[in-house]
Amino acid sequence: MNYRIFGTIAVSVAAVLAAVSVTGCKSKDNRQHKEVAVPNVRTAAAQSIGSTRTVTYPGRIQPAKDVNLSFRVAGPVAAVHFREGQHVRQGDTLAEIEERDYAIQLAATTAQYEQVKAEAGRVIELSDRGSATQNDYDKARYGLEQITALYHAHQNALNDTKMLAPFDGYVQQVHFEAGETVGAGMPVITLISDGAPIVKVDIPVDDFVNIDKAVRSWCTVDVYPGKTFELRLIDITKKANLNQLFTARYALRPAPDGTLPHSGISTGVCIEYRTDEDGTVSIPATALFEDRGATCVWVVNQGKVQRRSVTADDIDRDGNARIISGLKAGETVVTAGVNSLKDGAQVKVLPGKSATNPGNLL
Repeated sequence: MNYRIFGTIAVSVAAVLAAVSVTGCKSKDNRQHKEVAVPNVRTAAAQSIGSTRTVTYPGRIQPAKDVNLSFRVAGPVAAVHFREGQHVRQGDTLAEIEERDYAIQLAATTAQYEQVKAEAGRVIELSDRGSATQNDYDKARYGLEQITALYHAHQNALNDTKMLAPFDGYVQQVHFEAGETVGAGMPVITLISDGAPIVKVDIPVDDFVNIDKAVRSWCTVDVYPGKTFELRLIDITKKANLNQLFTARYALRPAPDGTLPHSGISTGVCIEYRTDEDGTVSIPATALFEDRGATCVWVVNQGKVQRRSVTADDIDRDGNARIISGLKAGETVVTAGVNSLKDGAQVKVLPGKSATNPGNLL
């Protein structure tokens, strides 16, 4: 046997095996390299918003004005000119009392007034000439004042047979019909204003004593999902009712698109109070995820992420979550790609939006 040839063949085989081994290692290294590729994420810094708490109470939307209108005089109802749901303008005649008796009364008083006025005029003229006594003058003057007051009273009574709308609004209810007799002061028509309604809410004593710490108030209505209506405090009672609640009235503002809820609808009133605690921050709600029943975020530190449990209090209209514990102002959290990360993983932070390159397309 030619040992030289055999040796040459052995060396060749070893070289081939080595090459295959090196190639296999490179392929394995490439696969490992692909498996440990650094994920791209977007981040945001936690912004301090001070410490607040939000409490929700049941409330009710009511018209700004809701009044029961009545006549100042008694008598049978002659006519009702508006029905339930109809709109009226300030000064419109809503209803009328039969004016016959009041017109006769005024006519009689007018005749007496004219007679006394003429007689008093003559006595006053004689007094000016020195031809009438002081007693005659006083009787004439006081008699004229008395009949003048009676004349105006009867004139007003005739005018009061017509019920005028005190403001623009809608007829809510008609309590009497034409032909029925009503007494002075009896409610005949209920009128509600057509302006922006108000919200009434009962506040417990613990929150009443801190009402001056309220920083924002708003309400939501079930029939208008996704809409919020800003509130402004008008007044609040200074005495608690039997349930130890204080009634507050809030002016209701329309939603940004002009939507305005109707009176009589139930609503949830949210009041945000300032507290003495520190540490409340705001982050995009997309940074939150759930892990084993806990609300968590990924905190970025030196290019690596760390899972951290936080306590979220609320999410505002802009999509930002209010974090009351577990996170400090200035800390960076992942806002996109939170579900594909692992604790301690290396990440690559993508740059934010640019004014000259929106969407980071370049």
